[in-house]
Amino acid sequence: SEVSPQCVKHYQPLAKKKKKAIDLDEIGTPRYNLLLDLMKCQVKHPNSTSGDNEENSIDVKPCVKVEKAYNSCHAGIMGVGNFKGRKNCGTEIESLFACVNPNASLPQA
Repeated sequence: SEVSPQCVKHYQPLAKKKKKAIDLDEIGTPRYNLLLDLMKCQVKHPNSTSGDNEENSIDVKPCVKVEKAYNSCHAGIMGVGNFKGRKNCGTEIESLFACVNPNASLPQA
């Protein structure tokens, strides 16, 4: 899906370095944080494809739940160093990406 106008400022730094993959297991790296900021912005400002037509707008409620799941993981990793026995939030950030970008595919690094 397209980047919401309110979120373009988060997209531009990522777009400049398209060729470099973002390792979703490397929580806290600068590029990871740029991607996370973009996705959190997309949850707050979902992009609708044609104005006020409700049929084409993204339902953000599921994405809010996915973002909360990511936030729980992130807090665990940053707090005690793991979340449910894992040292990263790759699964949660992939779910968040899929939620805010339902038509996009995530390339595997």
